[in-house]
Amino acid sequence: MASTNNSINNNKIIYTSGRPPWYDLSGKLKNPLVIGVCGGSASGKTSVCERVIANLNVRWVVLLSMDSFYLQMPHDADPGKYNFDHPNSFDYDLMIKTISDLRQGKRVHIPKYCFKTHSRLPHMDTVYGADVIILEGILSLYSKELRDLMDIKIFIDTDDDVRLARRLKRDIAERGRTLESVILQYNKFVKPSFDDYILPCKKYADIVIPRGSDNIVAIELLTQHIRSKLEERGFEQDKVMKELTEISRKDIPKNIHIIEQTNQIKAMQTILRNQNTTIGDFVFYSDRLVSLLLEEAMTFLPFRDQVVTTPVDHDYHGKALDCSVFALSVLRGGSCMERPLRAISKGIQIGKVLIQSDENKKPHLYYERLPDFSPESHVLVLDPTIASGASSEMAVRILLDHGVPEKNIIFVSVIAALRGVLLLNYRFPEVKIVIAALDNELSDKGYILPGAGNYSNRFFGN
Repeated sequence: MASTNNSINNNKIIYTSGRPPWYDLSGKLKNPLVIGVCGGSASGKTSVCERVIANLNVRWVVLLSMDSFYLQMPHDADPGKYNFDHPNSFDYDLMIKTISDLRQGKRVHIPKYCFKTHSRLPHMDTVYGADVIILEGILSLYSKELRDLMDIKIFIDTDDDVRLARRLKRDIAERGRTLESVILQYNKFVKPSFDDYILPCKKYADIVIPRGSDNIVAIELLTQHIRSKLEERGFEQDKVMKELTEISRKDIPKNIHIIEQTNQIKAMQTILRNQNTTIGDFVFYSDRLVSLLLEEAMTFLPFRDQVVTTPVDHDYHGKALDCSVFALSVLRGGSCMERPLRAISKGIQIGKVLIQSDENKKPHLYYERLPDFSPESHVLVLDPTIASGASSEMAVRILLDHGVPEKNIIFVSVIAALRGVLLLNYRFPEVKIVIAALDNELSDKGYILPGAGNYSNRFFGN
């Protein structure tokens, strides 16, 4: 299987997730909201951002730190004599390109900077566009070109003594520096740079938050302001979810296809859903059902007319596949569907992605290895369940970023929750979704109800 030039995470580094900018009900792309958060070193910028994100309760947020965009320190430079708080220490060109690309829903690679070696690490984080993009840093409002990309500009105004105390604690504990070196650097570089470059950025801010994350009232007001800006862009999550959940089975969008519910299909579903089914039976009937599901999905691929001569010298007017077909297996569940696919489509190339959600139910990309797609490629996405739709959205986003047209993607799943599959269709109205069963509910923990439990665990017996 050929791989792309993307870096593959062999060190189990968690890649930050994302999704395409918000789509309205007609499929029209909406611009994400870009927020810049500026303030002195240790002013509480990250804490404010985290509190806002928690209060906002928006599903897709990308939080970037200017620390990731430090330029490589010259090899002959002395870290104790290098001004890390000067504008020239940052790669503004890369920051501007990164925010510009994220605003367009493109995938970007974010550098990782090591403060102990004062150099960029060899691996980078892969980040996808989001509904809200936040850039926080001491000089995030310094560049006019960068400011012009922002919809909301915030300055965190925290007392100098408080910032120094926090910086001492952080640099000694996390960055391996001595008390003397931190104080020397603060007096020589940090304080002068704050007065000369950072504090003047305050005049560009739309909102100033005194005392940082301790100012609960200001954070609540900021959260409300961000919500209103999102609603102006058509991002009305509560309203959209209400509309989606009110859609009845008779109103299912045309690109969601449920295979015919024959008695045979229902019998296999009954076996798969039964908690007493043995591993052997689960695997056997899963393979059977997935084979039928994939055969149905492949009918949506393009075919051309073809005439062949039969062994009795008669012409047969038939069909032949008229495209290159690949598959994307969303691990680990997608691997349950690979064997039936290989039995149906000889020699098909299967890419793999590993997407897992954190404690906040936000998906992260841990691993990707993909074939060489082209704009003409058609891709079958393999994932036996669609629950909330979060990891499903990310899988589609990955394909879009690798040049696969939305209309050429067919998502194949054994069991889908109504809410998750409608949300996936809402995000990507041209993607075809082929499922064997549609369940109505999701539990508080995100399980499909009645569902079949953890599909991959039952398939592999753990």
